[in-house]
Parts: sequence; C-alpha cells; structure tokens
Amino acid sequence: MIKKLLISPIVTRTLFRKNTPRTYDIITSSAYKTNNLPRVVPKEIPRPNNLYNLVSGPYRASTIIKNQWQLEGIRAACRRARTIIDTVSESVQVGVTTDAIDKLVHELCISLGCYPAPLHYEEFPRSCCTSVNNIALHGIPDGRPLKANDVLKLDVSVYYNGFFGDVSETYLVSDNEKTSVDNDALYLITHARRCRDRAIAVCRPGVEFSVIGRACEEYIKQCTGLKLVKNACGHGLGEQLHEPPQILHYYDPSEKQMQWTMQEGMVFAIEPVITEGNGRVKMCDDDIQVCTVDNSRCAQFEHTIAITSNGYEILTEGKADMRPNVLEKKAVFV
Repeated sequence: MIKKLLISPIVTRTLFRKNTPRTYDIITSSAYKTNNLPRVVPKEIPRPNNLYNLVSGPYRASTIIKNQWQLEGIRAACRRARTIIDTVSESVQVGVTTDAIDKLVHELCISLGCYPAPLHYEEFPRSCCTSVNNIALHGIPDGRPLKANDVLKLDVSVYYNGFFGDVSETYLVSDNEKTSVDNDALYLITHARRCRDRAIAVCRPGVEFSVIGRACEEYIKQCTGLKLVKNACGHGLGEQLHEPPQILHYYDPSEKQMQWTMQEGMVFAIEPVITEGNGRVKMCDDDIQVCTVDNSRCAQFEHTIAITSNGYEILTEGKADMRPNVLEKKAVFV
C-alpha cells in the first residue's frame, strides 16, 4: 500500500519562505546621505540631561517607583509622543524620504513644546529613528525615497517638562495598491505587534519581569520563520530616557533585574524587535545604526506602560492602536 506523505501547513510555509527570492532593498549605512542642515530647537524648550546612563550606571531606588506627580508628567510626554507618531504615520508613503519624515517629527515636537530626545543623544544626528528593512535599530533618517513594501520602523521619543515619552510603530509602505502587498512583510509586522501585546498582557504587580521575556519567546516560537533580536532591550524611563530595569524580551535566568517584581508606579517600555532571519545583528560602519547580519527585515512595536494597582496602563496608546490582543493558539497564524 502506498502511503501518502502529509506535510503540515507550517512546514510548507517554512519551505516556501526559504525559497522566496529577496525583493526588498538592503540598506547600508553609507548608501544614502542626509542633508547637512542641522535640526534647531528653540532655546525656550528645556533640554534633557543625557549625562547619566542609569541602565548600567548608578541610580537611586526612588527613581524606579514613580509618584503621582511623576506619573502625570510621563503621561503628558507620552501623549505628545503618540500624537506625533500618529500624525507622521499619515505621511509614510512611496517617494517620501526618511529625512522628510524626520523634519516633520522635529517640527511637531517643537509645536508641542517638546525636545526630540534622540537629537544629539550619544551623537545621534536627527530627531527620530527611521529603520528601514534590514536596519534593526537606530536608523538614521536620510535621502532615500521610500519604496513600495519597504518595512519602516519609526521610533519617536520626546522630552517634555522634565519627563520622557517613548513609542515606536512599524509600517508597510504602500503605493495605493499599484504594487501587490508583500505578504511576508505583512506577516512579520502583524506578529511583531502581537508579540509586544502579549508581553504587555502579562504585566501586573507582583510578577517577575522575566514573564515579559517568557511571553515573547512563547509567542514567537509559534510564528514560522520569525526570531527575536535579543540585543534589543526595553527599559525603564521617566526623568531619564533609560532607567532601570533593562527589559529583556527573552528569558535569561542569570539576569538579576529580570528577577525583580513589578510594583505599582513602575514605568517602562516594552519593544521587542522581530526578524525574518536568524536574529543576529551587528553595528554598522557609522557605529550608530544596527543591522541584521543576514540582511533580513525587522519589525518593532513599542509602548510605554505604567504598572497600576490591578494591572497596567498603556501610556502611549493612540487612536490607531488597540488593547493587547490575547489570542488563542489556533488563531496565531495568518
């Protein structure tokens, strides 16, 4: 008797993805240049103090648990960051340069009384991060026009009245249906968002920070061909852009900060980076941008959240966003 060979849909999709030719541009740090016009912030807008890196340096325990005054200051900054990214998202289209997107982010920051936090932070030259395709982190806006089906990660951080707000989104660049949608890119973006939402959904007082990494790993294991970029970490924030704890999006039992328990008043950003490749990244020649070693595309979504008495509050939730979507396993694949 001849037996039929049954191949699962998951295996079929994996084989198909491995043999699909690459159809997107690989971005290099030297291929496109930004213009030399500096981004100027009016003197009346307060500047952040970037002298201290509180993730690896000394810190005070009082900075970790925020009081009501601090929470309201962070909320105000996060609302502005959300307004900026929602407004700018309407300009993400074929032909627009990331430098033009950065200019718009800069102008919106000033109009809302904010200082664009990335500007001059550790020598970063622009007002937001625009990471395209294989650029995983810290993409520098430049003169390259966006193309159909580019995967654009836009990260907006602002400093407002002494506090920071931080949010990022990923967009699949469209040319109004003239070009067919890249389903692999859509798959990547969809599950990057859901991975972040799963991580948020497990947050509440009394649980270890390690549950965030466990949730991300468990979710991505169900997504064919996708990997976590372990080098990309979340972080606490408030009066500094980077505060304790450092948030790992994978489980590491040796990391002491991941054994801390969440408490009411803690504020931190969850921002897993997901890739179609092997998850390995490297620093680009400019020592600022980070790209994937295998040139695979990445997607990232970030929210700043606060731990409340019975759960969490998403401080960067916006008009185009949704509450964390806790899905059944059978509904994971699209």
